[in-house]
Amino acid sequence: DALIKERKALIADLAKQVVELERKIVKQRDTNWRMLEAKSHKHLEKKIHFLEMNLNHITVRYNTIMTQNSKLREETVSLQLQKAIYVSSYWKLERSLVQQNKLLNAAIEQATEDYEQWMEDLGRISDIRDVRCRETIQYNIRLLERKCALHQETRLKNFFLSKCTDLSQLKERAKQREGIRGEF
Repeated sequence: DALIKERKALIADLAKQVVELERKIVKQRDTNWRMLEAKSHKHLEKKIHFLEMNLNHITVRYNTIMTQNSKLREETVSLQLQKAIYVSSYWKLERSLVQQNKLLNAAIEQATEDYEQWMEDLGRISDIRDVRCRETIQYNIRLLERKCALHQETRLKNFFLSKCTDLSQLKERAKQREGIRGEF
C-alpha cells in the first residue's frame, strides 16, 4: 500500500511536470509562431497594408478636421469682425439714444413749463375777460342810463320847445287878437 501511495504521488508529480511542460511547449510554440509570422513576408505586407490604410484614414480624418478647423477659425474671425461692427453700432446708437433722451427730457420740461405758463396766462386772460365783461356791463348800464337821461332831457327840451313855441304862438295870437281888438 505504501508503495502504491508512493507511486501515485510520483505519478501525480510527473503529471504536474507534464502539464507544466505542455504549457511551456504551447508558449514556445506561440512565441515561435509569432516570430515566424513576424518574419513572414506576406504577413508583414498585410500588416503594413493595414497600418497604411489606418494611416490614410487617420490622415484623411486629420485633414478634414484641419479643414473644418480652418473654416471655423475664418468664421470666428468673421464673426469677431461682425461683433466689433455691431458693438460699435450699438454704442453709437446708445450714445444717440442717450442724447435723444436728454433732448426729449429737456423738451418735456420746457413743454411742462410752457404749459404751466400757458395755464397762468389763461387764468390771467380769464380774469381780464371777467373784468372786461364786468366793465362792459357797467359801461352798457352807464350808457343806457345816459341814453335814458339824454332821451329824457331831449324830451324835456322838446316839451319846453313845444311849450315855448305854443306859448309864442299863443302870444302872437294874443297880440294879433289885441291888435284886432285895438283896431275895433
